[in-house]
Formats: sequence, C-alpha cells, structure tokens
Amino acid sequence: MTKGAIVAVSFGVGDIHVKERCLDALLADVREAFRDLEVREAWTSSFLRKKMAREGYVYPSLEELLGELSGAGYEDVVVMPTHLTPGEEFQKKIVPGAEAFADRFASLQVMEPVFTVNEAEDFAFLTDDVLGLSGLAEDEDMVFMGHGSPHQHNPAYELLQQYADSRGWRMHIGVVEPDDYPNKADVLKRLAECGSRKVYLRPLLLAGGNHALHDLAGDSPESWKSVLQGAGFAVRCSTKGLGEYAAFRRLYVQKLKKLLI
Repeated sequence: MTKGAIVAVSFGVGDIHVKERCLDALLADVREAFRDLEVREAWTSSFLRKKMAREGYVYPSLEELLGELSGAGYEDVVVMPTHLTPGEEFQKKIVPGAEAFADRFASLQVMEPVFTVNEAEDFAFLTDDVLGLSGLAEDEDMVFMGHGSPHQHNPAYELLQQYADSRGWRMHIGVVEPDDYPNKADVLKRLAECGSRKVYLRPLLLAGGNHALHDLAGDSPESWKSVLQGAGFAVRCSTKGLGEYAAFRRLYVQKLKKLLI
C-alpha cells in the first residue's frame, strides 16, 4: 500500500490561539475527511516560523516538510494551500517549492487556492451562508477586508465584488495592501453610493491575526474601523477569520475531494 500525505501550507499566524481556532480547525476537518492520509502542515513565512519557534512552536517550511516526507517513503502527496488566492505567496513560494521536489514522489499535486477564478461567475460555489451574509441586520451592509497583493494587482477580490453585485448581495470588498485595489477609498465610495449608514466589518482572511486586530478593528486613526466611523458609519466588527466557520472550511475539503477522488 502506498503512503500518501496532504500538506497544508499556510503563511502562518503569530497567535497560537488564533491558529487553534482557524488553521487547526481546518486541519481537523481535513483529517476527518481523509482518514487514510497523513495530514501535516508547513508555513511559508520565515518570520512567523522564527517567532513561533521562540515561543516553543516549531513549524517547517514547505521544502523542509517535503524533504522529510520523501525521506520517510511517502509516494503520493497533495499540497493544499490555505492561502485564499493564487497571489504572490502561492506563485513565488508554494509552486516553486513543490516543483523542486516533483521528482521525489510518484505523484505530487498542488491544489489551487479556494479563490482561484478567471471570471466573476467562477465564484458560483459561494453562497450567502458560507459568507455569513444571513447574519446581517435589515439595514446593514457587509464590508470585507481582504489581503491583496503587494507587487501586482490580484483580480480575485475585484471579481468577487462583481459576483456579489450580480447576486444582489449587500457586500463590499477591499484589500489592506496599499498598492492593490479595491481599497478603503473604493469601499467608502461604494457605501456612499448605496446610501448605507451601518456596516458589519469582517476580515476576508482565513485566520484573524494581526491584520484583523490592527488594520481592521484597531483603534489607530488609519484602521478600517476608525476610517468608517470617522466617515459617519455605525460599525459593528468581527475579527474572526473565515477558518472559524465550518461552512467555509468545507470549501477546502470539497476542493481536495475533486482533486483526489
């Protein structure tokens, strides 16, 4: 019988409690769905690996883990990025990292991130329940803060906005990366155009780490919460990452099943 493994590769998160609620919850779901496969995790952020190692939590890089699995005789491996989109981390770290070990395994597959799309209609797998839109108050709009890409435009967020608009969802998406778009100013413009005065602000991130605590809900004048409040909006905030919601975690399991079955 061949030995198989799923490698969940994440950017990483600097708070062990956030990790438990988001990344560990996802790993538990994957282990439950694929009981005959070993499920391991790797992190792409060397900064976070070093930070967590100082606190006693050691996480390998993708290359380190693939080397370990190869040496242990694993033959079939699937790399599952937890990154939402095929952005810079996926293109520059995960894909090359996996390709470097392609000849070490009988089969080495890389799953596409859950938000891999070419056009807005490709987001048809999303429902209002998966995104938590059913929790909105009657006169409230959802504002999601995603990550974006630092060096080139990541179209996934723009296409997700187009899909949300086509469904008539009261949902507005921006990104925290200053050089990408749609940005805070774009979100404010959309809110003004639709006449909303109450918003539910949430992270469009798998783990609600520093970006959620500081960029989204922090008390600094530049945080999304402060900017929206300063513009006259009543703001309700959540810092819970998408990984805390079972309905969202199922997207990963479903994508893995399509790849493996």
